[in-house]
Amino acid sequence: MRSTRDFLTGLLTGVAVGVLTAPRSGRETRKMLSEEADKRSKDLQDQWSKGVDQVKQGYDQAKAKVNDFANKNLHKGDSDMDATKSQYNQTVEHMADNAHSGIESTRDSIRVD
Repeated sequence: MRSTRDFLTGLLTGVAVGVLTAPRSGRETRKMLSEEADKRSKDLQDQWSKGVDQVKQGYDQAKAKVNDFANKNLHKGDSDMDATKSQYNQTVEHMADNAHSGIESTRDSIRVD
């Protein structure tokens, strides 16, 4: 960043010295300086716009990647939760069946025919 700023400062200084020492009238020199300043201003505006566009594109790409990552992990979490629920339900059903069998066995052993 510093080298770019130094380069631009040197360039503008060189242009200014060259313009001011050239054999022209004051009116011509002022007109030329004004035109050069307008040209440089437009160039800087174009560079600024390009930089802003690049930052926006980078932001949009990063946002899309984060959203994709979040969605993938959210769905992964959902499937993990579904598997855990299924395993829990199977365990409860198995325990209920065992309890029911135990109750039936106890009932049968208590009955006197």
